[in-house]
Amino acid sequence: MKAASGLRVRMYRVGFGDFFLLSVPTSTGLSHILIDCGVHAKDLGSMRAAVTQMARDCGNRLALVIMTHRHADHISGFGSCADIFAQIEVARVWMPWFENPDNPRAAAFQASLVAMAGDLGRQFRARLAAGPDPEADQLLSMAENITGGLGVAGIAANQKALNVLHGGFKGPQPAHDYYKAGDPPTLPPDLAAAGLTAEILGPPIDEALIGQMTNKNQQYLAGATESSDPPERLRPFGNAFRGKREDYGDKAFAPYGYDRLLRMLAGAQPDVLAAQAQAADKTLNNQSLVILFSFGGKNLLFAGDAQWGNWENFLYGGAYGTPGHTQLTAKAQEILGKIDFYKVGHHGSANATPKDAVKAMRIGCVGMCSTQEHAYNEVPRVPLLDALRQRMNDQLARSDQVAAGADAPANPDAGPLPKAFTAPAQQLFIDYDF
Repeated sequence: MKAASGLRVRMYRVGFGDFFLLSVPTSTGLSHILIDCGVHAKDLGSMRAAVTQMARDCGNRLALVIMTHRHADHISGFGSCADIFAQIEVARVWMPWFENPDNPRAAAFQASLVAMAGDLGRQFRARLAAGPDPEADQLLSMAENITGGLGVAGIAANQKALNVLHGGFKGPQPAHDYYKAGDPPTLPPDLAAAGLTAEILGPPIDEALIGQMTNKNQQYLAGATESSDPPERLRPFGNAFRGKREDYGDKAFAPYGYDRLLRMLAGAQPDVLAAQAQAADKTLNNQSLVILFSFGGKNLLFAGDAQWGNWENFLYGGAYGTPGHTQLTAKAQEILGKIDFYKVGHHGSANATPKDAVKAMRIGCVGMCSTQEHAYNEVPRVPLLDALRQRMNDQLARSDQVAAGADAPANPDAGPLPKAFTAPAQQLFIDYDF
C-alpha cells in the first residue's frame, strides 16, 4: 500500500463557514479537492484573499469540487469570487442528491425550502425594522443562510454560487454527480490512480430522516440550563391588547371568519416563525454529503453540517429506536474505530456530532473545526470540543486559532494551535500533513 506521506488537509479562516482543501500526492504532483467554500455570519472579509491563495497554490486546477450542501456558509465564496473560479479548471463536482436538476422530487423540495426562507426573511426584517430584536436578528441570519440574502440584480447570493458550481468554471464544464448514502462515487482518474478511495455515508434518501434535527440524549450539554429546544412561546403584545372572541361582533372577523383568521394568526406567531426558521435551517444541514476518504492506510471523515437524521442513518442504519436500529452498526463502529482525521460537523454545534460517534472514534485521531464564536448561540459547544480533545489526545485545531489579518486576530480563548498542525505566519490557513 502506498504511504500517506504528502497527503494534506488545509482549513482556511474566513469566519463562520467551511473552506477546506484536501491535497493528494499523485504521479504528476499534488491533486486537489476543494470541500466547500463559504462564510455567512461573522464574515472576516478574508474570503477573497483565501480563494486567491487557494487558486495560486493549486495552479488554477481542481480535480474535484465538493459542495456538501447549499447553505451560504458553505457556498458563498463561489458566488463572491466567481471571477476567480472562472479561471479554475475543474474535473468533477460532487453534490448531494437534493441538487440533481433531473430529480423532480429534489427540485420541489429545494424550491419549497428556499421559498419558505424568503418569506421568513421578509417577516424577520419587518420585526427588525420596528426596533432592536436580537432573536429576530439571529433567525434572519438562519433564513438568509438558506438564500444567501439578496444580491445584485435581485439574484439571491446562494443562487449565484449555485450557478458557478453548475457552470462557472474555466473551459469544458465538469461532470456533476449527485450522491446519497451508499452510492459508489466516481473519482477523477488521477485521484483513483493514486490510490484514493471514497465512500458516501450521507445524506440518506429518507426524507423522514432528513427532518430528524436533534436528539438531546446525544448532545454534549454544559448544564441543565442549556438546551437546543425552540424558544418558549413569545408574547409580542401586552395584556392590555388581549381580548376574547365574545368581546367583538362577527363583523370584526370579516371577510375571513373567526376560525380561518385564528389559523392565519397562529401561523404567523413569533414562536411559530422561529420554529420554522430552525427547522428549515437544520433540514438543509441534514442534506450534507458525508464522505469517508481513504489513502495510504489513512481515513478521513468529512461530515459537512450533518445533524441527527443524517448521523442516525450512518450510525444505526435507520431511525434510532426502531427494531434493528438500536445500536451502532458493525460498519459504523469499524469506520469510526479506524478514522485518522475528522472534520468536526457544523462548526462544533451540539447537535452535529453525536455522543455515540465520539465514543466510537479511534483514540488519537486528529480533528479540525472551522468555527467563529458569537455567530450563533453556544457554537462552538465547549463540552463537545472538550470530549473531542480528550478522544484526540488534544490534537484538535480550530480555525480561529490563527489570525485573518490585523482586524481579525487569533482568538485567545481558543488556546494555542496544537503541535500536530502548522500555520505559516501571515497566512489564512491551518495545515495538517500526514
